[in-house]
Amino acid sequence: EAFKHLLTHDKRAHELIAELEEIYHNNIKVDFKVIEDKHKELSYCVSSMIDELSRMSPLRYLDLRDYFKKFDFYIRFMLAPPEYDFAPPYTILLNEIPSDGNKLVGGKALNLSAIDRELRLPLPQGFVVTTNAFFYFIEYNNLRQSIDDRLSKLDISSTPSLDAISRELMELVTNAQIPPDIEDAIINSFRALKELRDKDIGIAMRSSAVGEDTRSSFAGQYRTVLNVREEEGMLTAYKDVIASKYTPEALYYRINYGFSDIETPMAVLAVEMIDAEASGVMYTKNFDDLQKESLNIHSIWGLGELLVSGQASPDIIKVAKGDKPEIIEAKAGLKSRQIILDQKAATHIVPVRNEKTGVPSLDDASALVLAGCGIKLEQFYKEPQDVEWCIDGNGKLFILQSRPQRIEDGEQKTLNCKFENISNTVLVSGGERASSGIGAGTVFIVNRESDLEKVVNGAVLVARNASPRYVKIMDKLNAVVTDTGSVTGHFPSVAREFGVPVLVNTGVATSSLRHGSEVTVYADGKKVYDGIVQAMLESTCARKDLISDSPFMRKMKHAMSFISPLKLIDPQAPSFVPDGCRSFHDIIRFVHEKAMQEMFSIGERKTGRLKGAKKLLSRIPMLFYILDVGDGLRKEAANKKEAVIEDILCAPMKAVWKGLNHPGIRWSEFTHFDWSEFDKIVMRGGSISTESSLLASYAIVSNDYLNLNLRFGYHFVILDTICGDRGEDNYISFRFSGGGGDAHGRLLRAALLCEVLERLGFEAESKGDLVDGQLKFGDKVLIEEKLDMIGRLLGATRLMDMYLKDETMAARFADDFMGGRYHFATVDE
Repeated sequence: EAFKHLLTHDKRAHELIAELEEIYHNNIKVDFKVIEDKHKELSYCVSSMIDELSRMSPLRYLDLRDYFKKFDFYIRFMLAPPEYDFAPPYTILLNEIPSDGNKLVGGKALNLSAIDRELRLPLPQGFVVTTNAFFYFIEYNNLRQSIDDRLSKLDISSTPSLDAISRELMELVTNAQIPPDIEDAIINSFRALKELRDKDIGIAMRSSAVGEDTRSSFAGQYRTVLNVREEEGMLTAYKDVIASKYTPEALYYRINYGFSDIETPMAVLAVEMIDAEASGVMYTKNFDDLQKESLNIHSIWGLGELLVSGQASPDIIKVAKGDKPEIIEAKAGLKSRQIILDQKAATHIVPVRNEKTGVPSLDDASALVLAGCGIKLEQFYKEPQDVEWCIDGNGKLFILQSRPQRIEDGEQKTLNCKFENISNTVLVSGGERASSGIGAGTVFIVNRESDLEKVVNGAVLVARNASPRYVKIMDKLNAVVTDTGSVTGHFPSVAREFGVPVLVNTGVATSSLRHGSEVTVYADGKKVYDGIVQAMLESTCARKDLISDSPFMRKMKHAMSFISPLKLIDPQAPSFVPDGCRSFHDIIRFVHEKAMQEMFSIGERKTGRLKGAKKLLSRIPMLFYILDVGDGLRKEAANKKEAVIEDILCAPMKAVWKGLNHPGIRWSEFTHFDWSEFDKIVMRGGSISTESSLLASYAIVSNDYLNLNLRFGYHFVILDTICGDRGEDNYISFRFSGGGGDAHGRLLRAALLCEVLERLGFEAESKGDLVDGQLKFGDKVLIEEKLDMIGRLLGATRLMDMYLKDETMAARFADDFMGGRYHFATVDE
């Protein structure tokens, strides 16, 4: 019974390792809660295997659990969420934030506080609702488990899944109650701010999550609630902002960037609302010419939301830096609409008044003052800055936020990205490069948000503007082209982090590009070509995954180093002991091997007459033991140490053995069992006896049941099957993993096995070199036929990983096998 339970945990442990390896090696984007849950289950399985081995052999391997605890501690330490506090303060004044207060107030608020404290630049006054308040809100409403449960089910590659989970998470927050202590803190801080200003003011409630406005910008992913004027409105706005932590776009961005949910708690910045005459974004490094010491100011009339949401084409003012900044170029944008505050302080989008049409939204004097602020910010932070600003009706300038400006390697691109003799027709020329690179694919024109569910992988998204909502399908996009927009928008900021080429403000994208056609987008050259230009895609300018070295992958690398590596290979080696284990995988391998030895050493424990495991004699050159647990062997064999195939009554065992002994399988000719050759290929030194348990295979048999552990060198097969008279009870479970060949050869063999299993009627899947197959139900004759074919398949493919070179060989061998060929020792046969 212990062995049966151990095998169940062993099977699940291998599945979990394969799933974790697939996520890690294929850089699959999942919420970190998925990793935590898989590790928790894996830890339980490994611990349970040790428990079952202890039941089978109570006095041996006592120190094995110490090694398990050590590895589990290292993994848990790396995966553990950061400690958090939900004690006061729940609010703090902007000018009282400590310099090390990032975890308390988030990136945006911390940056503004530093600007006020160190540079004395003009800022709106305000306060912050701290991350401690956020954690208290979550604890007060018991939301943590509900949030984690949903995050563990989230598939960010599926737009319906992303939208549905997002909706559930946001409803959890908005339907929850703000703790009275937090309500009092927010209302009291709001009243104090109004008294300080000595007038009725509006408040802008803005996100300030931990991690935001740092190297990871989270640009446009969270909600801002403008012009809140009532106390009750402050509380509602607070919940709206923290709920936006779970918008589809924010979830997608956070998970791709590799942060866990608990690592990005939401503080909320409450600052005085400025009735802006003009607003915009300043980049203190010029994207188009990184060698020149100049900065770019992007400006529109009214509030800045139309600009950062990609709906407006701004005025652009280029300013030369230096001791005395100087305007060197100004270009007018199309500013037909603006957002204003009315007399009731509500926000509205209205047409720009006639007297402002064609007039610069920022005068030269104000532009130079703003440029001076930008130079100070860049010098203070010692890197280029992305600065949001506004000017009120009295001409007073305010800095609204400052964060690192993501710079692409423009100089290198200029040197390596000159293309000549491109014959493809240019469909679009002009616009602004918002994110460098080259991408090609099928045009998908978006007319409404619901269209996003239909976007396929590798698409070139074409839209009227660069909406931040497109972030949630970023992994599907090879490039983006829009009619309007600006390099300063939130979507381009995120696209630069993801390495997706973006060309904005072309004016003609939706009318010049045909839905469903193939195009190549060269963002640096501001051109869109008809068709796929292969020479461009093969250049260094093509898109790159710029966030592959994420916090997620760094944590996974550390965790996997204690989960995945397998060092314990040879059970005969001196290192095959508990203190030779260096990973969960080693412990699983050790426990399984020792459990097998315990099970099949029963025959050596003489109690009256001989019982237990028997060596099977056959023409197949392998060491094989049989353990009968109920009418699996003839009674005449009961007192023998050895058995022959004629002694076996087990129907599934006889069927598999028939397949292994098919005349088309040439066991005697195969180099795998030329021991000197096997020594060179697999062991790389030393010698192996044919009696070595390294090659031992085992079978537990009854009349209609078989659990087969079959071993050829470094690959392993587990076959579990019932083949009886009740068709509804019959099944075959098949697992294959490992091999002595290189990784490529093992993957090709796995693909071949999957293909053959599916042709035999199995449900099959592979993860790395691990292959699983399932066949459920079927009468006894059918199950016996399938087991016969499994035997042939195992015999035919036992060293195939050594000489499979490419996918065409794998496909051809699958055809040959189904056609009756079972010997593949040489490629030419």
